Amino acid sequence: MKINKNIYSMELRLNRNSFLIWSIMVAVVVVLGMAFFPVLNKGGMLQQMTALFENPFMKTIMTAFGATLDVLTNPLGFYATRNALFIMLLGGFFSFLLAGRIVAREEGEKSAEFLLTRPVTRTEVVWSKLAAFLTYLIGFNGAFLLVGFLSLEAFKGEGTYSLAAFFIYNCYIFLLTLTFGAVGLAISLWIRRGRSIATLSTGIIVGSYFIETLSKITPGIDKIGYISPFKFVDSGVLRPDYVLEWWRVAYFVGLTVLLVALSVIKYRKKDILI
Repeated sequence: MKINKNIYSMELRLNRNSFLIWSIMVAVVVVLGMAFFPVLNKGGMLQQMTALFENPFMKTIMTAFGATLDVLTNPLGFYATRNALFIMLLGGFFSFLLAGRIVAREEGEKSAEFLLTRPVTRTEVVWSKLAAFLTYLIGFNGAFLLVGFLSLEAFKGEGTYSLAAFFIYNCYIFLLTLTFGAVGLAISLWIRRGRSIATLSTGIIVGSYFIETLSKITPGIDKIGYISPFKFVDSGVLRPDYVLEWWRVAYFVGLTVLLVALSVIKYRKKDILI
């Protein structure tokens, strides 16, 4: 697996602005989200809403989203519930779009002829681009990990939380975004030039989240949720036994490796349009 430094550096430069914009956007969402924690807990405001949480209809919906009274009064529980939707969706979009563009860009911009006539192999090209993608994905996840930690510390008040659970939860999110990146990469190599990868990313990511949510609030179809990657993110951050479960990790890693391997094979054999 050889990486060409020139291609790697070029991809870092071309995707720098996108990385910065998405990172800043997620950071702002996380900070603003956590800023509501002391407001909702001030004067026992959430405890005064006990009747709402005990309403049978609302309880089913709130439980599906993990928004129980015990969870929302804990800093980390509130962080995972309030920010999970935005972090996972925005992170999924960023990863999907970045991976989808990074390999297929030359074909879309009609610069493939220049690149593929250089003294580099297709395998070298694709691995160099994937290295740039992974660099930015790690940086992206690292950014909101840092912002999330600082936000928790700034707004937790007198509350306490498990730092280990916080890191484990962010590991799940990283694996989720990595998997969506692999999905975006695979799809970008199979669709015809000119079709918007952004439209597909919206349908796949939002659709996956909807399926997982529906499986939570409808017991009769709870098994259908397992076709969604979101199902494999464990948000039970307040459980004493909260750990990285091997079968969840195996799902993300296995699916990612499979999709990347198929994508590399496809790229090596693909007829590149110029």
